[in-house]
Amino acid sequence: MGRAANAEISRKERVTIVAPSAIPIDDKAAVPQAMTLEQIKATVRDFVDAAKKAIRAGFDGVEIHGANGYLLDQFIQDTSNQRDDAYGGSIENRSRLLDEVINAVVDAIGAERVGLRLSPFSTFQGMRMEDPIPQFSDVITNASR
Repeated sequence: MGRAANAEISRKERVTIVAPSAIPIDDKAAVPQAMTLEQIKATVRDFVDAAKKAIRAGFDGVEIHGANGYLLDQFIQDTSNQRDDAYGGSIENRSRLLDEVINAVVDAIGAERVGLRLSPFSTFQGMRMEDPIPQFSDVITNASR
């Protein structure tokens, strides 16, 4: 969930809120911890594990949720991603985590079982880049490969 996680529940469950950058969702929210490279790699593995479990449970496929201000959307959009490493800065770098998730999930369960949800123009949960078209064009181009 990234910075969209409920701070009260996270405290109660002793879970650290992580996100692409230490940018809270609003002025009342907890400041998330910027994800480490290992946490990012673990996130890709988590998506693969979840997809495999869904197929084993009898689902026809999975939809990767890269929308509505949740974690993958937070990496895509410059409003929530201020990283200066391989996962931030340029359009290509901000697309990187979603690309890695898509490719890993497709490798694990097959392209015919994978859908993708995006919300380039949504303002939900503090999102909305000034000009989302170049970023989301890159995401769509990469996803179609």
